[in-house]
Amino acid sequence: MLLDYIYLIIILVLIIVIIFLICLSYEYRIFNQATIEPFMQPPTLPTTFNNLNDNYTNNFNKFIDNYENTKNIVKNQKINDDYTDYYSLTEQHQINNNNFNKLLEMNNNVKEKIKSFPINELIKTIKSNYNSQYLSTITNDVLKYGIIANDKCLSVSGNCPNNKPFCLEECQQNLYSTDSQKFYTNRIYSAAEAAKIMGVNPNKITDKNIYPFNIFRSRVNDECLTIDNDGIGIAPCNLNTLNQQWSISPDENICILK
Repeated sequence: MLLDYIYLIIILVLIIVIIFLICLSYEYRIFNQATIEPFMQPPTLPTTFNNLNDNYTNNFNKFIDNYENTKNIVKNQKINDDYTDYYSLTEQHQINNNNFNKLLEMNNNVKEKIKSFPINELIKTIKSNYNSQYLSTITNDVLKYGIIANDKCLSVSGNCPNNKPFCLEECQQNLYSTDSQKFYTNRIYSAAEAAKIMGVNPNKITDKNIYPFNIFRSRVNDECLTIDNDGIGIAPCNLNTLNQQWSISPDENICILK
């Protein structure tokens, strides 16, 4: 009898344990489903975040567009600047090349004209480039010349009548003559040399000058032999005028200026 009670109690305990296990299993499935299912679903972003994301995308796209536009503008500007510099350099090169050819031609012409008059020969006749008037010179020195007119010599001194700066006086031919009747000559081959004589920039020299020509300057005051319709005299050197430009010759040509 006692044994039967024991078997009955054991059976009841087993039934209770089985029921407990069944309940526990059911509760676990419910918890697990409630916990895991939200993470298995695709995330849903808030509406405000989506709007912000759209603005960011639009702003980023605008930035990219502006960047590309700016890059293209800078690139095109650089290309234009390079073309401008290239054409400027090309034009300058052409100008330099033309100037070089002109200088080369002038140099060749100067060399030919230098040979046209022997350097060591005395100048005996000069001709005005202004009115083609011939004058004779007197000298024993290629560096010092007397200018003859009306059988007298042009003199630059304080002895001239009426305190004139120059006049015609008897030619001094003795050994100890003064500088009043002496002129030294310069042969001018270019505007640069003319500018140097005048003490000005070469762009102040007229492009109408025909080179070479000679000038004659008084040893007293460094002024230039000048001729006009009234006759000969001296004046501050102005090599932009034909009145002070002279052609020279080693040949005698006895002329008297009237």
